Amino acid sequence: MAPDHCLCVLALLLLLLRPVAAGMDSCYDALGQARHCMPAFENAAFGREVQVTNTCGSPPEVYCLQMGARGSTTLCHRCEARDPLLHHNATYLADFHSQEESTWWQSQSMAFGIQHPNSVNITLHLGKSYEITYVRLKFHTSRPESFAIYKRNRAGGSWVPYQYYSASCRKTYGKPEQQYLTHGEDEQVAFCTDEFSDISPLSGGNVAFSTLEGRPSAYNFDQSPVLQEWVTSTDLLISLNRLNTFGDDIFKDPKVLQSYYYAISDFSVGGRCKCNGHASECAPNEEAQLVCLCQHNTTGADCEQCQPFFQDRLWARGTAESPNECLSCNCSSRSDECFYDWELYRRTGHGGHCRNCRDNTDGPHCERCRQNFYRWDGQAACQPCNCNPRGSLQLQCDSLGACQCKPSVTGWKCERCQDGFHSLSEGGCRPCTCDSAGSVGTCDPNSGRCFCKEKVEGYLCNRCQPGTFNLQPHNPAGCTSCFCYGHSTVCTAAPQYEVHHIRSEFSQGPEGWRAEAPGGKFVPVQWASREIYLLFSLPPVSPEKFLGDQRLSYGQLLILLFRAENNETRSSLFPVGLVLEGDGIVVSSSYSGPAGSGSHNQHEELHETEEEMQPALSPFNFQRLLSNLTALQFYEFSFFSADSLSLQEVQLTSARTGLSQPARWVEECMCPQGYVGQFCESCAPSFKREVRFGSPLTKCIPCSCNQHGSCDPETGVCQCLHNTEGLSCERCATGFYGNPFVGRFDDCPPCPCPGRSPCTTIPDSGEVVCTHCPQRQRGRRCELCDDGFFGDPLGRNGPVRPCSPCQCNSNVDPNAVGNCDPLSGRCLRCLHHTAGERCERCREGFYGNALASSLTGKCAPCACHAVGSARGPDTCDPATGQCVCLPHVTGRDCGHCQPGYHDLQPRNGCKRCKCHPVGSQNSQCHPLTGQCSCHPGIEGESCDRCENGFFGFSIQGCRACHCSPLGSASPQCRENSMCVCRRGFVGYKCDQCEANFFYGPESSDCQECPLCYSLVKDEAEKLKAKLTKLEVWLQKPDCSHPSPHYPVLGEEPRRGDSLHSRFLLQGRAVFLEQAAQLGGTVYDAWSRLRNASETLGCASSRDEKTCILFSDVSTVLQSTQREIQRAAETLAVMVPGSVVIFRNSGHEETAALAESMAKRALLASTASYALLQSILEDNSTLEFRGEMEDRAGATPRAVAEASASSCGRGLQGCSGDRLWKSRQREEPGLFSLILLSSVEMKRAFVRQKGQAAVRRKMGIVRDRAIGDAQKKTKQAERILGNATSVSTMAKKTGHEAERIARESAEKSQAVLREGKQEHRRASELSRRIDGTLSAISSQERASKELGGKLERGLSDELPLASPHTGPKLELSGVHTQWALDRLQRRLSGPGALGLKLSHLQQEAEEQQQKIQAFESDLEEIQADKQNLEAILLSLPEGC
Repeated sequence: MAPDHCLCVLALLLLLLRPVAAGMDSCYDALGQARHCMPAFENAAFGREVQVTNTCGSPPEVYCLQMGARGSTTLCHRCEARDPLLHHNATYLADFHSQEESTWWQSQSMAFGIQHPNSVNITLHLGKSYEITYVRLKFHTSRPESFAIYKRNRAGGSWVPYQYYSASCRKTYGKPEQQYLTHGEDEQVAFCTDEFSDISPLSGGNVAFSTLEGRPSAYNFDQSPVLQEWVTSTDLLISLNRLNTFGDDIFKDPKVLQSYYYAISDFSVGGRCKCNGHASECAPNEEAQLVCLCQHNTTGADCEQCQPFFQDRLWARGTAESPNECLSCNCSSRSDECFYDWELYRRTGHGGHCRNCRDNTDGPHCERCRQNFYRWDGQAACQPCNCNPRGSLQLQCDSLGACQCKPSVTGWKCERCQDGFHSLSEGGCRPCTCDSAGSVGTCDPNSGRCFCKEKVEGYLCNRCQPGTFNLQPHNPAGCTSCFCYGHSTVCTAAPQYEVHHIRSEFSQGPEGWRAEAPGGKFVPVQWASREIYLLFSLPPVSPEKFLGDQRLSYGQLLILLFRAENNETRSSLFPVGLVLEGDGIVVSSSYSGPAGSGSHNQHEELHETEEEMQPALSPFNFQRLLSNLTALQFYEFSFFSADSLSLQEVQLTSARTGLSQPARWVEECMCPQGYVGQFCESCAPSFKREVRFGSPLTKCIPCSCNQHGSCDPETGVCQCLHNTEGLSCERCATGFYGNPFVGRFDDCPPCPCPGRSPCTTIPDSGEVVCTHCPQRQRGRRCELCDDGFFGDPLGRNGPVRPCSPCQCNSNVDPNAVGNCDPLSGRCLRCLHHTAGERCERCREGFYGNALASSLTGKCAPCACHAVGSARGPDTCDPATGQCVCLPHVTGRDCGHCQPGYHDLQPRNGCKRCKCHPVGSQNSQCHPLTGQCSCHPGIEGESCDRCENGFFGFSIQGCRACHCSPLGSASPQCRENSMCVCRRGFVGYKCDQCEANFFYGPESSDCQECPLCYSLVKDEAEKLKAKLTKLEVWLQKPDCSHPSPHYPVLGEEPRRGDSLHSRFLLQGRAVFLEQAAQLGGTVYDAWSRLRNASETLGCASSRDEKTCILFSDVSTVLQSTQREIQRAAETLAVMVPGSVVIFRNSGHEETAALAESMAKRALLASTASYALLQSILEDNSTLEFRGEMEDRAGATPRAVAEASASSCGRGLQGCSGDRLWKSRQREEPGLFSLILLSSVEMKRAFVRQKGQAAVRRKMGIVRDRAIGDAQKKTKQAERILGNATSVSTMAKKTGHEAERIARESAEKSQAVLREGKQEHRRASELSRRIDGTLSAISSQERASKELGGKLERGLSDELPLASPHTGPKLELSGVHTQWALDRLQRRLSGPGALGLKLSHLQQEAEEQQQKIQAFESDLEEIQADKQNLEAILLSLPEGC
């Protein structure tokens, strides 16, 4: 069809759709009558937004024109979306179209893949329903080979095909070519035509689609709802599917491909806004949506419905013949709402049906009262009837409000029943209709509820309660309880059971009845004439047919027929009892029939409600008894007397399978899961008894073998497979592991353990752990040795080493855990005070043989004596147990003094016994008191004096004076044995009267002679004085000759005998004592130095400077002690009596020897001082060291001065005369002692001088060593202050260790506070030492002055001596030594400094003990930690 012809057809359609063009602006005429109206016809696409799926220009591209295209001057052009002059966007589809200046939309070319099957879609959204007349497309290029037009009737709806254009309709769209329809065909179908599918013209081709063309009803459009729906559209879609080509596109020439594309210059849609003939225009509403401005009382976007109150006739489309205006409803002013009622309209011609009428009115026009309402006046509001809906025939009352009642109901509103009825309901009142089998009495008159029996329920008592069945009138409970062996409470009456009677009529004999004799034996009963005779002493027992499972007799009768002869009982009743026994339950009942001779019929109902049954049982227990009835017996009462009592018949009602008279008391249970059988008496498959071989009463539980086998229903034992075992195959077999509950065949793989021993898996990690390791092995994979063994059984740390027993030499607890390291075998928990890799030696503080077989021979504590031990109670030889003793202390534990020593004291050891070498029997003394063993007549702690009344002190003891008690003034005599006489007595023993005196027996006294004898006496005195003077000169010693008489050896002295040897011995003893004291002082200094070294820990850190200096000082002190000991030994071996001849050369040699020994001692002391001085160079004690050096500097100078003035070099420079005279003036009695001294005293004096110097230096050394040791002790305390951090670390090991560490920290703080207090005390002591040193300095100055006096005295005496005065010179040296000794005793005696030092030492020991206690606490903490670690190591991994 040519395009011009299409346009003519469109014009004709427009005339049909719009017959009257004028007067359409209003929907009402001049008279106000409604008329047909429509909006104006328009191009609905003009100016609207058109959406396309493809547009050229993005990216910019070149397109070419086909040869022969109209108006083309250039073959190729450029399309660029961003260039307003070169773009061809979709806005050009709906713009104003001009033939002169044509614009067009254009797609990308075929070069971009625009060709079938790729389509380009053009979508137009109209925004509202339109009645479409035509769709026109003008193509700028050749028309497509295939394209389609689609429409959508509503927004969001599906696309409906409108028209197809294609040269290949069937191939492209599957449609036949078609352009028209016949009457009766579906007019809403899209045609497909090839009319506009030719490639020519190459430009400007039109396509006009008419929506009504070819459709038979087009000329009757207003009466065709199908076509009205067909032309209605809200959206249009043009789908361009295939380009028209000349076939040259197959060569893929770019120029050719660029010439094929879609291009449309105009897109027009002719139609009207759809308003169904009830509006003349459309306009946007408040929401900017295009809607019709409806008239004719219509509403809606398309005026498609009547307004709510204009429903008197059905809405219809306005046509030229009828405007179909909507009419209002008539509701009698009692409603504002109505709806169209077609039936009402059919009947009355008005379809407006009112709704929601007010004032309780009703009817299509609210013209009457509502149902069940009434009113007296037609204009008044209607009132409710309130008729009882159950008692009224209808709810509507009359005009007075009275209701019409049902039969047996009465009342104004029919609200109650008449007399004799109950339960007012919709059916009226009913008579009582309770089920007589399940109810008791009559029903409630108000509710009509019946009173049910115990096990019956329901309004009419006509059904059994849950758990019961078989409602029967004769059953007191109404229904029978379900037994079902206790497994179910749901049962019904079983079908196919008939009544069965179990009888014993005794027609052929006893029929199995027996009698029970005493002792449980059974004897036959007596039978005769169809009966058996009963004896009181032998109760009858029923046969087996009455026993066993008699549950089917539950609730039935047991009939007994007795016969009694010659009854003479005192009772009016017939007393025969029945006993039932089964399943451990026993019940009994008694028959109370009338007494007398003849037959007695007894009926027993086997039911728990039977009054005579004792004890009362529950229904379940009674049926349980019957399920296993083991005994049915009779008995008679003792007061019943008859000649004979016989049993004639027994009948028990039961049931059996059959179809005769039904036995409805037999139950059939509905079993729960796990049970099967009529009575749930068996376990279902895959279930088992909870108790093996249990009875039917036993519960059934799932019999799960975890898919590893099957099980026995009675025993529950599974036949396990797949390496499983157990009653339910619930575990893997030995040597396998895994989870058997998964149910797979490979649940239990083999254990990766030695010898395939058992194993298991840890739940959290799934790790496999061996549980039955070979002997001596343990661990997750048996890789460790068991406790008490060591080795590497799997070779994880080297070669395989089998587990061997721990070699701890029987010094561990065999029951303890973690005795040795499981890998190396090192012993970790040694007992019996042993230590070492194999517990092969004693622990520190113990000694003995750790390898001994018996406990008595093993390690024992050192237990060193706390006072006598030098290194504490825990330090001894590990083999012998010998403790390190203080000086002169002996014993394994240093518990007592050496022979010759006593008074064991801390830090000092034992003191030497001061036994006089002459007066004591030996050098030993009492170990506690120091009392020496004296010769006869001698007394004193040191045996140094004669007893009172004795004289002659010698090695043989003292002799008795034997003074006359009459003539002596006292029992004590002089050293020459002369007694002190009273006046008038004379003689050695005062046993003679003096001259001119005579003895008077009567007065026992010497009486003076008369005066004449006094003259003779005076002359005799003068003569005696001259003789005495002569005797004195004769008694002066001669040093060139030895003394011929030695009183000390026990010889009897003559009057005026010499005392040389005696005084020599006394002098030697004094010097020996001084040497011993000096040696003890040196040893004390050495011991304190050693204690200080141990306090500082020099045993473990030998390379420290302080420890090296301590070692050097200790060496010097030991050398000094050896020199002193050598001097003492030299003095001890000298014999006083042998030194009688002195030569000048021997004197000089002796002096030189003494001088050299003194020099060596002095040099040793000086070296000790120098070493200690270097020790005191510590920065912490610089100030104190300086003060001590200044004060100690005077001591060596005093010693040197004393040494220079001691006559040590030959005594040539000594002034003996001055010494002699001074000593005569000071102590006249000493003069004779000096004369009798030996030259040996001089040698000892020279040695003593050197020793005195050493002693003074050692005192200084000792003081400094003690001070330094105390400082080091404080430093150690500060170091131990870090124990708090150690305790804090130990706290992490456990709560108990935390508590101990906290206590230790408190102790450390206490020690620190005490240390500060000790520092203040040390400062105070330093001030006191200053005073003491000042006193020492003054004593040294006094010593110098005394030395000067001695020198002057000696220088005065020596020039007066004769050539034979050598002994005098020697004695002058003795006097000097005596003076120096006296000075030494004054200096070394117990003074304030000694007491302070002793007190300081005691406090230092207390501090040391506290430090040791603190260290002991730390050791306990470490031991607890080690024990916890040992236990942790011994546990399996993962615990």
